[in-house]
Formats: sequence, structure tokens, C-alpha cells
Amino acid sequence: MNVHSFLDLRLALALGDERRARLRRTSLQVRDRHERRVVRRWLGRQLVSLGHRLANEQPMRPVRAR
Repeated sequence: MNVHSFLDLRLALALGDERRARLRRTSLQVRDRHERRVVRRWLGRQLVSLGHRLANEQPMRPVRAR
């Protein structure tokens, strides 16, 4: 094995390791436990509902819409 092919091999392995590390970081939500996902979805719905109620309150509406 000459130096050039050895460097290519090391570069390929380094790129593969970097890609695997990036996939591990980004796939956390996919592998999240079901219970946590249910709680997070419920919490998200509650926050959207709260935002909707706040946006419809009288002081939050534009002057022309009152």
C-alpha cells in the first residue's frame, strides 16, 4: 500500500465517522421514547391554544379589528 492510497483510506474513514456522528445527533427525535413524544405533542398543542387565545384578546387585536 503506498502513501497515496493510505491517505485516501484514512480520509474515507474520517468522512464516514463524521457522517455517522452527524446522523446520531440528528436522529435523536426519531428514536425518542413514545411517552416523551406524546407529552411533547400535548404540550405543543397547549402552547398553540394559549397563543390563539392571547391573540384573540382585545388588547392584542389591531385597532381596525376592534
